[in-house]
Amino acid sequence: MPPRQFNGQGLRTMRRSAGLRQVDLAKMLGVSKTAVVDWENEHSPSAERLPAIAEALGVDLDVLFPRLGQPDLADLRADARLTQSKAAVALGTTRVPLSQAETGKKRLSPTLLESAASLYGVTQEELSAAQERSFGVVASSPVRTEPSPRTLSEKIHAYLEGRPKVTNDDVATAVNRATGANLVPQDVEDLRTRARTAEEVFAGLPMGPVQQGLAEALGVTPFDFMPGTQVEEELLERLDYLTRRREGIAIGARGGTRSISPEMVATITDLLLRKSGKQAPQAPQ
Repeated sequence: MPPRQFNGQGLRTMRRSAGLRQVDLAKMLGVSKTAVVDWENEHSPSAERLPAIAEALGVDLDVLFPRLGQPDLADLRADARLTQSKAAVALGTTRVPLSQAETGKKRLSPTLLESAASLYGVTQEELSAAQERSFGVVASSPVRTEPSPRTLSEKIHAYLEGRPKVTNDDVATAVNRATGANLVPQDVEDLRTRARTAEEVFAGLPMGPVQQGLAEALGVTPFDFMPGTQVEEELLERLDYLTRRREGIAIGARGGTRSISPEMVATITDLLLRKSGKQAPQAPQ
């Protein structure tokens, strides 16, 4: 399982939201335009490039590329935007001890561990824990994670925190354009600082256009701001529409570039079964 989740379509959305062309992002990162095109077509870049991409787009690394699980030594090095060779030079050693530690063959010496922690910008305890994970040792204590945002106010706050280049005026303008309202930047600042709730700021406004405006300003989809039940209803309506038209469904079967993943098939199946009042069949033991 990769240490961070990469989404090419999400990268494309964020690049466009930042007003950057593919060639612009390529120049900022010192790569070819072809590399950016490949990334947006789901060819994941090396882990060491992810922090630079997030920085170029003005988005927090953990928001743009959320981590899947706890980091090992290679993950922490990649988060520091260092290849093994560059890290070895900075630490005054060769790649051998780093490679051996990252592949679970030989642990770093206490001196090198201390220096690596400083270089990677983490504590010695964090680096030691990451080293143990590189050796397949999983800590017994549960990992504390922040709860996912659930309410509209929490979602807006999280996206605003993760996109510092998106100004209050950007959000107010986009929502006003979608709703015909007269929000001012201070209204968005209240959402950013949690001085007021989304219900208070958007009182009297139609939520569909509000979600559209928020999505436009923050470079995501309107679904990101919908309650789960509303997303399910929207999906069921669209599936019903496709079933009646029977056009454009078998995208992957006709050789298109987009196809439905097994995870999406499972989600849709579960949703349809729940709507019908049935249960998904149990997998054989």
